[in-house]
Amino acid sequence: MANIFNWVEIRVRNLEKAKKFYKALFGWKISGKDNKDFAYWLIDTGTKPGGGMWRMPENKPLGVFVYILVDDIDATLKRVEQLGGKVTVPKNPAGEPMAFFTDPDGNILGLWEEPRDKKK
Repeated sequence: MANIFNWVEIRVRNLEKAKKFYKALFGWKISGKDNKDFAYWLIDTGTKPGGGMWRMPENKPLGVFVYILVDDIDATLKRVEQLGGKVTVPKNPAGEPMAFFTDPDGNILGLWEEPRDKKK
Protein backbone atom coordinates (compact mmCIF):
# COMPACT_ATOMS: atom_id res chain seq x y z
CA MET A 1 0.00 0.00 0.00
CA ALA A 2 1.48 3.34 -1.04
CA ASN A 3 0.91 7.01 -0.29
CA ILE A 4 0.38 6.42 3.42
CA PHE A 5 2.18 7.79 6.45
CA ASN A 6 4.83 5.20 7.11
CA TRP A 7 7.31 6.49 9.72
CA VAL A 8 7.77 9.34 12.18
CA GLU A 9 11.22 10.49 13.23
CA ILE A 10 11.97 12.72 16.22
CA ARG A 11 15.34 14.45 16.12
CA VAL A 12 16.71 15.43 19.53
CA ARG A 13 19.91 16.69 21.15
CA ASN A 14 19.71 14.87 24.48
CA LEU A 15 18.74 11.29 23.66
CA GLU A 16 18.55 10.04 27.25
CA LYS A 17 16.32 12.91 28.34
CA ALA A 18 14.05 12.47 25.31
CA LYS A 19 13.77 8.69 25.81
CA LYS A 20 12.74 9.17 29.44
CA PHE A 21 10.26 11.90 28.50
CA TYR A 22 8.44 9.90 25.80
CA LYS A 23 8.46 6.67 27.80
CA ALA A 24 6.92 8.44 30.79
CA LEU A 25 4.46 10.53 28.75
CA PHE A 26 3.14 7.92 26.32
CA GLY A 27 4.46 4.56 27.53
CA TRP A 28 6.35 4.03 24.27
CA LYS A 29 8.94 1.27 24.08
CA ILE A 30 12.21 2.76 22.88
CA SER A 31 15.09 0.48 21.96
CA GLY A 32 18.44 0.69 20.24
CA LYS A 33 22.17 0.87 20.68
CA ASP A 34 24.04 4.07 21.39
CA ASN A 35 27.00 5.18 19.33
CA LYS A 36 29.17 8.27 19.36
CA ASP A 37 27.79 9.87 16.20
CA PHE A 38 24.17 9.56 15.13
CA ALA A 39 22.51 7.30 17.71
CA TYR A 40 19.20 6.05 16.32
CA TRP A 41 16.62 4.37 18.54
CA LEU A 42 13.38 2.70 17.44
CA ILE A 43 10.05 3.83 18.85
CA ASP A 44 7.32 1.23 19.30
CA THR A 45 4.00 2.93 19.99
CA GLY A 46 2.09 -0.35 19.83
CA THR A 47 0.65 0.40 16.39
CA LYS A 48 1.69 1.66 12.96
CA PRO A 49 3.30 3.86 11.88
CA GLY A 50 6.46 3.17 13.80
CA GLY A 51 9.16 5.66 14.39
CA GLY A 52 12.64 6.52 15.39
CA MET A 53 14.47 8.91 17.65
CA TRP A 54 17.72 10.29 16.33
CA ARG A 55 20.35 12.12 18.39
CA MET A 56 21.54 14.96 16.20
CA PRO A 57 24.74 16.99 16.66
CA GLU A 58 24.57 20.74 17.24
CA ASN A 59 25.14 21.58 13.57
CA LYS A 60 22.15 19.51 12.35
CA PRO A 61 18.49 20.61 12.49
CA LEU A 62 16.00 19.26 15.00
CA GLY A 63 12.34 18.56 14.37
CA VAL A 64 9.78 15.91 13.70
CA PHE A 65 9.85 14.34 10.26
CA VAL A 66 7.01 12.36 8.73
CA TYR A 67 7.78 9.84 5.98
CA ILE A 68 5.30 8.80 3.31
CA LEU A 69 5.56 5.38 1.69
CA VAL A 70 5.49 5.65 -2.13
CA ASP A 71 5.86 3.18 -4.97
CA ASP A 72 8.42 5.26 -6.87
CA ILE A 73 10.39 8.07 -5.25
CA ASP A 74 11.72 9.40 -8.57
CA ALA A 75 8.23 9.73 -10.05
CA THR A 76 6.92 11.29 -6.84
CA LEU A 77 9.73 13.87 -6.77
CA LYS A 78 8.88 14.86 -10.36
CA ARG A 79 5.26 15.42 -9.27
CA VAL A 80 6.45 17.43 -6.25
CA GLU A 81 8.19 19.88 -8.57
CA GLN A 82 5.31 19.95 -11.08
CA LEU A 83 2.93 20.86 -8.27
CA GLY A 84 5.07 23.67 -6.81
CA GLY A 85 7.09 21.84 -4.18
CA LYS A 86 10.88 21.55 -4.01
CA VAL A 87 13.17 18.56 -3.71
CA THR A 88 15.48 19.25 -0.78
CA VAL A 89 17.30 15.90 -0.60
CA PRO A 90 17.13 13.72 -3.72
CA LYS A 91 16.85 9.95 -3.57
CA ASN A 92 20.03 8.37 -2.32
CA PRO A 93 21.18 6.11 -5.20
CA ALA A 94 23.52 4.01 -3.08
CA GLY A 95 21.83 3.81 0.31
CA GLU A 96 18.39 3.73 1.85
CA PRO A 97 15.60 4.51 -0.66
CA MET A 98 14.55 7.83 0.82
CA ALA A 99 14.31 11.52 -0.10
CA PHE A 100 13.01 14.81 1.32
CA PHE A 101 10.91 17.57 -0.20
CA THR A 102 9.03 20.69 0.82
CA ASP A 103 5.45 21.44 -0.08
CA PRO A 104 4.56 24.91 -1.47
CA ASP A 105 4.34 26.28 2.11
CA GLY A 106 7.81 24.98 3.03
CA ASN A 107 6.77 21.99 5.18
CA ILE A 108 9.44 19.28 5.07
CA LEU A 109 8.31 15.70 4.40
CA GLY A 110 10.23 12.51 3.76
CA LEU A 111 9.59 9.83 1.17
CA TRP A 112 10.36 6.16 1.64
CA GLU A 113 10.30 3.44 -1.01
CA GLU A 114 10.48 -0.23 -0.13
CA PRO A 115 13.75 -1.64 -1.44
CA ARG A 116 13.25 -3.40 -4.79
CA ASP A 117 14.15 -6.82 -3.34
CA LYS A 118 11.35 -6.43 -0.75
CA LYS A 119 8.67 -5.41 -3.26
CA LYS A 120 6.28 -8.07 -4.43
